Amino acid sequence: MYPIKNISLDSKYNVIRPLPIILALYIIGIIYGKFISINLIFLFSIIMLLILISIISFVKQWNITTALLFLIIFLIGILNYNLNSNPIGANHIANFVEDKKLTIICTVLDKEYYPNQEKISFKVKANQIERGDYSIETQGLILVNTYLGDCPYEYGDVLKIKGKLEKPTGKNNFGEFDYELYLAREKIFAYLNIWQEKDIQKIGEDDSNFLVSFSLSARNKIKDITKLTLPPPYSYLLIGMLLGEKGFITPNLKEVFTDAGIMHVLAVSGLHVGIIAMALLAFLSILRLPKKLKLLILILILIMYASITGFRPSVLRATIMFILLIGGKLINRSRNLNTSLFFAAFVILLSNPLILYDAGFLLSFIVTFSIINLSPILQGLFSKIVVWIKNPLAVSTAAWIGLFPLSAYFFTKVSIISIVSNIFIVPLTGIAVILGFLTFFIGMVSIYLAAIIANINYLVLNLITLIAKLFSSLPFAFVYVAQPSIMVIILYYLTVFFIVEMFYKKTLSQKIKKKAVLIVLSVALLLIIIQVFYPTDNLKVNFINVGQGDCILIEAPNKINILIDGGGTPQSAFDVGSKIVIPYLRRKGINEIDLLILTHPHLDHLEGLLPVLKEFKVGMVLDSGLLCDISAYKEFISLIQKKGIPYHKAKAGDNFIFSNNLEIFLLNPLYDSDFYDESDFNNASIVVKLFYKNADFLFTGDIEEAAEKKLLVWENILQSDILKVGHHGSTTSTNLEFLDKVDPSIAVITVGKNHFGHPSQKIIERLEDKNIQIYRTDEDGTIIIRTNGQEYWIRTLR
Repeated sequence: MYPIKNISLDSKYNVIRPLPIILALYIIGIIYGKFISINLIFLFSIIMLLILISIISFVKQWNITTALLFLIIFLIGILNYNLNSNPIGANHIANFVEDKKLTIICTVLDKEYYPNQEKISFKVKANQIERGDYSIETQGLILVNTYLGDCPYEYGDVLKIKGKLEKPTGKNNFGEFDYELYLAREKIFAYLNIWQEKDIQKIGEDDSNFLVSFSLSARNKIKDITKLTLPPPYSYLLIGMLLGEKGFITPNLKEVFTDAGIMHVLAVSGLHVGIIAMALLAFLSILRLPKKLKLLILILILIMYASITGFRPSVLRATIMFILLIGGKLINRSRNLNTSLFFAAFVILLSNPLILYDAGFLLSFIVTFSIINLSPILQGLFSKIVVWIKNPLAVSTAAWIGLFPLSAYFFTKVSIISIVSNIFIVPLTGIAVILGFLTFFIGMVSIYLAAIIANINYLVLNLITLIAKLFSSLPFAFVYVAQPSIMVIILYYLTVFFIVEMFYKKTLSQKIKKKAVLIVLSVALLLIIIQVFYPTDNLKVNFINVGQGDCILIEAPNKINILIDGGGTPQSAFDVGSKIVIPYLRRKGINEIDLLILTHPHLDHLEGLLPVLKEFKVGMVLDSGLLCDISAYKEFISLIQKKGIPYHKAKAGDNFIFSNNLEIFLLNPLYDSDFYDESDFNNASIVVKLFYKNADFLFTGDIEEAAEKKLLVWENILQSDILKVGHHGSTTSTNLEFLDKVDPSIAVITVGKNHFGHPSQKIIERLEDKNIQIYRTDEDGTIIIRTNGQEYWIRTLR
């Protein structure tokens, strides 16, 4: 790399390292590439033209060479993102997604167990599609999910599979995990589910890659020996520490480690690479090998370990950094840790730009950067503390400072206790990892001798678990926080950077410092102004996308939160409440529900409310009080009684006044609960009319035509600006007379993938004929309607 000169700086600051600038421009290009669609051939041609001009500029010594090179880096970021985020080629398997079963010949590349979901997933390479008496050569990867118990297929097996290819879906709600982007990072753009053994069979074996085959064999051997020498859950904990596989660890134990702020020890990271590198160096030093040979062996073993763990971003980052540092020692040159970190990031993002959106990648690099730059400063601040506490405390605090905003963004939870817990856990993890690998190597020779080492490790792992449980049980161990915006996160890191720069490092010129401080203060002031002048009297109605079900969150002024229904999946074990509803509420910073309404006890409205009742403080529950024998409803009532939550049985005419501007009026059920039998529960749905100043909403639950006709007695009260269409847009609801009385300008249909024909095309046409604007959660994702009581603003995910 050549230094960039001719930049106006003080004499002592006349050189700037170009790598951070190159990395920043490339990252900006990746981000920009996500939001634009451009012809890739045209973009490639532009880049080649600019490279040619840059060469001419360099030869002619024009002063635009640096600017052109920076522009090229930016454009390469855009190009590389688009090359990796979409399937390339007409014969790519993702182009054969059809609404029918296909027969596909493929080769197994990887296998992963998901015991909690009773699923085994295979990453396979598609070879060809068979259609009758002919076949089509194809390419690309598929994720094959099998629900058959144990599947004996391994790396290199050639399979014939039958199933319907599907494209993965992206986010369904704001701030949610993007499954489509996650698979795209693995270059997978289609998946297939197999439920019957006859739809999958082995027909041969393919030539295997030696490194991959060896790595998978080593990974399986480590797991086998660990399971033989340690009982669960300690065997699963150690597998997590050694390989980063957390599938067999129970959800409760994962939560304990998360709350204690030590979940990172179960995700193979730079910590583990560092432990292995130090242990290997100590062992190789005992052998008195020549320095260069010792370092070369260390590099080879670290590369092998990275391969065994599947080249996870954090392991790859640490491995590249160690190779650079060891390479420096081999040629007797010192290496700057920050430069090594930036280089590792650039190499990883160059190979796969979509990794930028991986939480593990971001956490690994930010935490490492924080430790490198902040821990020496913190050691100085903690100078009066004894060394054996001072150094670990400085590292732990530095990591926490770097982790804080990203933890809030990705998990809406920040562990306070992690600063202390890591001081105890990290050294113990080092011992457990070393003993784990020692058990593995001895186990290759004698499983009985390995068991002796494993018994010692059992005590270490047990101690780690006990300490984790102790710290996680403390009342101040963690706090839930609202998901911060990207701008707030950037401002946080800029503020930390400039505080460090101004008061401690002092490597930037005064001129740059003044400009930087001015920019940071301006952005901070702008955010404060937005916060102060942003209307606080707005009401938001969130139609949360829970699939085929209802879940509506009303956020009113003065932090009043009302939740109507919670969705549910009657035909699936998927936990809508824990996986969708609660995370949505947490991202909003909501920890208390003032009024929880169950419109009627059908599972697609009820199930998601159960975890909410368990985890959140609820001010009051409003229920139709129907006589229902299903277990979920019995649990619903039991939770209310157990937690002593005020319970109100709804009836038409009930009125709830929250303020001068906010009022809820119930239009249904018109009759007492014993009037309705189970077949008529839909018509017993609580119908809510929400008044906010001059704005009004009508939430109709699952009422059908019979109930709609009876509700006509409310006459003008029915008129509403926003209508939540009844029963997911079913043909049995939203009759013409009822629709005329409501006379909405906007209709929202809460619906997902289903076999009932919801929403009915007849209802869609009926709404369109009346020029009513239609929004659907299956097409638009989450729908948020904001109002100041006079006007409406609508935001959708898609």
